[in-house]
Amino acid sequence: MKVAIVGAGPAGAHLAALLSQNGCEVLLFDAREKPWEKPCGGGVTTKALREFEFLQNGDSEKQLVSTVRVIGASGREVSVQPKSDFAIYSRAELDRLMRERAVKAGAEFVCARVARIAREAGKWELRMQDGREFVCDFLVGADGATSKLRPKLGIEFKPRDFIYGLGWHIKTENPADWDASRVDIKYLTSSAGYIWAFPRADHISYGIAVKYQERTPAQLKAELLDFIEAQLPHIAREIKASTHHSTAHATFYGAMIPSLVVESWDVLKVSDAAQHWALIGDAAGFVDPITGEGIYYAIKSAELLAQAILTRTKDYEGLWRAEFGADLRRAAEMLDRFYYGKFLGQPFTERLIQFARHHRGVRDTLNDLIAGDQDYLSLKRRLFRNALKI
Repeated sequence: MKVAIVGAGPAGAHLAALLSQNGCEVLLFDAREKPWEKPCGGGVTTKALREFEFLQNGDSEKQLVSTVRVIGASGREVSVQPKSDFAIYSRAELDRLMRERAVKAGAEFVCARVARIAREAGKWELRMQDGREFVCDFLVGADGATSKLRPKLGIEFKPRDFIYGLGWHIKTENPADWDASRVDIKYLTSSAGYIWAFPRADHISYGIAVKYQERTPAQLKAELLDFIEAQLPHIAREIKASTHHSTAHATFYGAMIPSLVVESWDVLKVSDAAQHWALIGDAAGFVDPITGEGIYYAIKSAELLAQAILTRTKDYEGLWRAEFGADLRRAAEMLDRFYYGKFLGQPFTERLIQFARHHRGVRDTLNDLIAGDQDYLSLKRRLFRNALKI
């Protein structure tokens, strides 16, 4: 079988490696010749490190994190220590690692932008912007949140199915400016989203994300800059004084991130066995609606699709729904209650932080949520059980 994969990020590159290792002829397309610093925090959860050994043992630079400081909108905070460290990757480094694995396994990398696809005589025909043409048996969309392939395959996401994020990658010349082993997460007032500060090997990724169109970009920038100013006042002043988004020490980024609503999860169909196509990773909407975490689901969906292609393609829909689909749907169902809901008279996130400061059971729940080990199907029951103990 000849498989064309559009997008050489974690999802596409991992699928290319798995299929190549099992005898498929794989074409891996990406418009960029070299991996780039994508607009992404780069957090790789403990669960992902445990399940995908190459992430833990690969030669790419990564920053291991042992402490997470969670801050409420009121300023109340708690620091938690996950049972095992998790990692912050530069996305350029992570993509380089995974793309090299794919090529080493036998995939052919093609630097080109897909301009047109067509289904002819049981095959997929792909025309590149530079005029080159390719033919394959199976087509995979792995081209991210704003996938160009997805609508061509008849799948449309609506504005309500996204969150919008922006931020700055900041280089500071003084290592004492930040704690390289700590991540900061700050919840917002009356918004479904949060601010983050993720330390990387040579810079810090600061960002803010909320439901799409819930706030204007100007409002998001102002709130994030206030947060940065409390930690790196000289950098915040530099950004505010600049007439451009980026400065000598800060590179601006913005991105759309999938955050599917319950109704979208219920009708989502990301493959067609008869027509020989499928979507994986962000292109399929496989992102946690509450945390915005997508790297684990990108790699896991690639594994599930590889399993289906090598055995029975029509199984893919059932595989992803059974593995993580029900949990992500539950997260979408809980999103409003998590960010806007009240618990014992206070915002839920405030109570979560308050209780975590005084009760080990709640801290463990928060740890598991951050580490990717907490399933949303049991989260409410677990929190209520601990709250009753308090």
